[in-house]
Amino acid sequence: MRTEHQTRILEFMKKAGQETPERPIIPSLAIRQLRANIILEEALETLEGLGFAVVSTGENSSGFAAVPFREPDIVKAVDGCGDLSVVTMGTLLAFGVKDKPVLEAVDESNLRKFGPGSYRRESDGKWMKPPDHKAPDIMGLLILQGYGDKYFGQPEHAAPGFKPK
Repeated sequence: MRTEHQTRILEFMKKAGQETPERPIIPSLAIRQLRANIILEEALETLEGLGFAVVSTGENSSGFAAVPFREPDIVKAVDGCGDLSVVTMGTLLAFGVKDKPVLEAVDESNLRKFGPGSYRRESDGKWMKPPDHKAPDIMGLLILQGYGDKYFGQPEHAAPGFKPK
C-alpha cells in the first residue's frame, strides 16, 4: 500500500520516464548512484538551511559532524525537508517498495524507544533504544511485497554471493 505522497511521486517518476517496478528489486548501479547523489545533494541543502555545514571528524561512526556556520534560513530548511521526502520516497519507488507498511513499522519501532528500559544519551539528547529493542522486520515487509519471488524481484544487480533471507 502506498501513501498519497508516494502515489504523487510515482506519477512524477512515470512522467519523467523513470523505472518504478511493481515489486521490490535491487535497481541497477546507475539508478542507485543517481538516487544516492540526489539524496546527498538534498541533505546538504537542508543542513545549509538549518545553518550547518558538514565536516569530517573521524570521531564517530559516520566520520562526519554538522557544525554551525551561518544563520538558519527557514525557507531553505523547510524546502530541503520536503525535497528529502520526495527523493527518499522516489528511492523506495526505484526499489519497487510501497512505503506505507515500511513507514508504519519504523514509526512503531521509534515509539518503542519510550517504553520500559529506554534511556536518553545526555550529550546530544538523542533517545536511545532499550537494550532489548528489536528493529522492524524490513526484510519480512519486502518479502510480503514480493521481494525474492521466483519470477520477479531477483537481486540481479546485487554484489556477488548476495542472497535475500
